Amino acid sequence: SNVNFPLIPITFTGGEDLMHEMKNIAVIGTGVIGSGWVTLFAMKGYSVSAYSRKAETRARGLKAVCTNLDFLMSKGVISEHAKKLSLERITTAGEISEAIRNADFIVEATADSYEIKKPIFRDIDKYSPEDAILTSSSSGLDPNEIQKAIARKDKCLIAHPWNPPHLIPLVEIVPGELTSGDTVSKTVELMERLGKIPVIVRKAVPGYIGNRLAAALWREAIHLVKEGVATVEDVDKALYAGPGIRWAFMGPHLIYHLGGGETGGIGHFIDGIGNTTFKSIWQDLATWDHITDSMKDALIKGVREEMKGRSFADTAKLRDDRLIDLLKIIYSGS
Repeated sequence: SNVNFPLIPITFTGGEDLMHEMKNIAVIGTGVIGSGWVTLFAMKGYSVSAYSRKAETRARGLKAVCTNLDFLMSKGVISEHAKKLSLERITTAGEISEAIRNADFIVEATADSYEIKKPIFRDIDKYSPEDAILTSSSSGLDPNEIQKAIARKDKCLIAHPWNPPHLIPLVEIVPGELTSGDTVSKTVELMERLGKIPVIVRKAVPGYIGNRLAAALWREAIHLVKEGVATVEDVDKALYAGPGIRWAFMGPHLIYHLGGGETGGIGHFIDGIGNTTFKSIWQDLATWDHITDSMKDALIKGVREEMKGRSFADTAKLRDDRLIDLLKIIYSGS
């Protein structure tokens, strides 16, 4: 099955039910997130029009897509022919109206700012087809606020990918109060066709689901360094070599359900460790709400030591190499 496995390329041959013929995608913004979206849609067989106002930004985005596809080819995920077909599906545009004029689904992937997004959404609302779905890749903004800029509020929602979008399966679907159920269901279906794992955020809260969990964990990770409990590197090791391995395929509720044993499950876990050991931990957790300059300096120093001379590019490649291997193991049999 291609569902829940983003790396398997799909080529539509004309006879498939593509949710009311949703085949043409427009991506507004060609930075890291935008180029990842373009990569994913193109390798899955969709026609993609990528917009950026500046020619050099469009060229840089297209180069990033080529780099992404070359990497996937080097890992045996796609063939050279599949890369060629993917690139043939991509066009670029220097005007929003040109990029979205035939779009069935529009992905806005610009800076996370209402001041930037609202004017873009006004243009999207003005120039896109009436039935097009309008989405933002925001990582924490309120869809209700973005909807204030447009008339077709029922067609607008957040579809927040995790970076890199062409590798990480998670996408958070955040409807506004006026987003229609039809828009939500079509977006979820499209994301599943891409091989993503969509979750629906039923109440728009800052950071949605994933970033709230990540922020809570990172605060405690910083706190452990600040209090001298461990180095930056050892805090990172304690996460990726322990709970992080389980988190790659199972969330905390199921993990603790298994921890409670077959007869009692999560209820037994709560009655035991949950209200004893965990209670004492929660009472001792950090509660501050900003990173001081001294903490920032300590983290920069600690990360530099953890890099052990590796370049940024080499570290990113190490991440992506292992992501591919992990995704193949976890999802190839789904």
